[in-house]
Order: sequence, then structure tokens, then C-alpha cells
Amino acid sequence: MDLKEISNIIENNADVYKMLKYCPYAILKHWEYQQYSPGEIICRQGEKYDHFLIIVEGYVNIYFMAENGRKYIQSIYKSGNFIGELEIFHHKPYICFVEALTDVKILKIKQQYFLQWIQLDIHAHTFITETICDHFYDLSQKAGEDTLYSLKKRICNYLLSCCQGKIATTNLKIEKRQLSEMFAVTSRSVNRILQYLKAEGAIEIKTDSLIIKDSSILVRIEKQSQYD
Repeated sequence: MDLKEISNIIENNADVYKMLKYCPYAILKHWEYQQYSPGEIICRQGEKYDHFLIIVEGYVNIYFMAENGRKYIQSIYKSGNFIGELEIFHHKPYICFVEALTDVKILKIKQQYFLQWIQLDIHAHTFITETICDHFYDLSQKAGEDTLYSLKKRICNYLLSCCQGKIATTNLKIEKRQLSEMFAVTSRSVNRILQYLKAEGAIEIKTDSLIIKDSSILVRIEKQSQYD
């Protein structure tokens, strides 16, 4: 893909443009473009990669996998999020797997040009630094909640974040297996909480989705479970 096409991708994506709008021409010409299909592994845990990646379009799953095969989902990334910022400076192995959940389009740049870029472009340097700090803030908060709060509270909190506190019915395309991976617990533990929320009238359970019927009930249960 030539420089004009790369420039068009950047200019037509507001999230990506925020990061690359002042990228010098000498660096801009080194960006590469790649596409991935759903289920395709973009980066493997424990392997080294020589690129910094920016998601242009689609959703990717960031997860850690233990030796026994159990997954722990750290986050779902989308357009504008970047990948590899922790590993690229010293060419370290990836901490997590990165898997395409949908069709994914990515811009990537090799380590040598990435390092030149953040030295030349103070805007990009500041943007990436602030984003990393925000990300670590969220991860630290999640780690504290995972350690100190009950599973019931954490599931309620997650469901509320998905429906953004709306009382209207919300359909979430998420399975019980995904929730168990997200909270690093057994499917049985998740199912016990979901059945309780269903009995309380907060949710309805489908084969491949959860329907939030009344978020106000979730708010009440979340507050009550704070001291469990």
C-alpha cells in the first residue's frame, strides 16, 4: 500500500488521526497496512514482534492464557487503540495473546521507525504516554476489584458498564464462557450469579447473549454485594 493510501486511511479515521496527525513524512512512509479475519491470532503470548500496531477498524481480544489452557481476558480493543507499546522498546515477548474478534484492519510500523517517530513527534509521544497511563489506571482498578470484591459485584458492575446505566432493555452479545474468561473463574460460578440475577428480574439469559431487563435492579444488587 502506497503513502497516499496510508494517508487516506489516517485522514478518514478520527481515532487514528488523533495519534498520527503530526506524523513526519519521513516516518509516515514506513507505516504498513494489514487485515485479519475473525479468530485469527495477530500476536501470540510469549513470542517477540518487531512492530507497533494501531487498530484502524474492528475489535480484538487481549487475553492471557495459563499453562492449563484457561484464559483471562484483560480487555477488548477497538479502533484507535494501539498494541505492543509495552514490548517494543526492549523487544520483549508479548505478555498476552491478541486475537481478532471481527474483521480487523491494522496499521503497523517497525520498532526502529517507531522510536524515531516518538522522538520527532512530541504530540504522538504525549498522546501515547497519556493513553498508557489511562490504561494502567483502569487495569489497576480492575486488579483491585478482582482481588477485593465478590464475583456478584464484579459481574453487576460489568453489565452496568455495558448498558451505561440505562433502564431500557439492552441486548449483550456475550456468552457465559466469555464472562468466565473475563473474570478468571469457572463457568459454574458465573452461571450461579447469572441465575440469581435472572431470578431477581434483572436479566434474561439466551444461548449466545444476555438481555438486561432492568439496570436499576443491577444497581441495587451491586451496592448490596459491596460488603459480601
